[in-house]
Amino acid sequence: MNRSGVVSQSATPARPTGMAHLSASTRIERLLVMLFSQVALIFFTLLILYPVLWMVFASFKTKGELVSNVWGFPESWQWQNYVTAWQTARLDYALANSLITSLGTVILIVILGSLAGFAFAKLRVPGLNAIFITFIFTMQAPAPVIPLYVLLVRLGMTNSRIGLILPMVAGGLPLAIFVFRAFFQSIPSELLDAARVDGCTDFWAFVRVVLPISGPAIATVAILQFVGAWNEYFLALVLIRSDEMRTIPLAIQVFFYAWGRSEWEQVFAALVIASLPIIVLYVILQRQFIQGLTAGSLKG
Repeated sequence: MNRSGVVSQSATPARPTGMAHLSASTRIERLLVMLFSQVALIFFTLLILYPVLWMVFASFKTKGELVSNVWGFPESWQWQNYVTAWQTARLDYALANSLITSLGTVILIVILGSLAGFAFAKLRVPGLNAIFITFIFTMQAPAPVIPLYVLLVRLGMTNSRIGLILPMVAGGLPLAIFVFRAFFQSIPSELLDAARVDGCTDFWAFVRVVLPISGPAIATVAILQFVGAWNEYFLALVLIRSDEMRTIPLAIQVFFYAWGRSEWEQVFAALVIASLPIIVLYVILQRQFIQGLTAGSLKG
């Protein structure tokens, strides 16, 4: 009791933070779960990385070493395998064609997909939801190859880069719209309202306010579409005829049938060269890629 006659209560002890307030069995259980998670992650990482590393090591071996030393490091690093694969498979033309078609596809998909995703996420127009659902259904629809081929023949677009880019853009737009819409829905509408108060139209609000903060969504769409366009084989097989217009998948296929039964080390060298742009792109944009994939789930 203090001087005023009021009984004073003892101060409530601070609650321990972290795992200190948990029982011993609960702490052990959580530590075991954390340990198991780390071991599982390490295991799956090695499971994914080892085939890639094996392909790289095999590309530097001799033909005899591929048989006698299957799982080990190269005894002598054969850089000539890369030179021979580059020249024989004509990878300079193939890389240029794949870069042009992949970058062209990504640029068009990012522009069109971001505009459509913004409209589906922020504009209030009757019928937009029905159109969006239609786009989602087309993600699983098979490509109409024969009508597409007939159309491109009549337009004179076969055996050309633009004839390969446009079908890939049409096939990649539904997924891009889905990703952009999910990301734009997480952006507060107050930002757009403030831009409209300042006199911006919806288009300029999109350009000046939304696009500068859309790096994660753009990176996600860019990586997914670049990988898909880079590895596109069936459309290229149907539409491309000349050697100079071959993309990476076609060039490696032709090289494999010509040399793969006897020169496996050169085939592996060609595969490593074809994989490098994808690996470099993902390493550069991996953080934005993960943020873009999780953006839609963070909306409260």
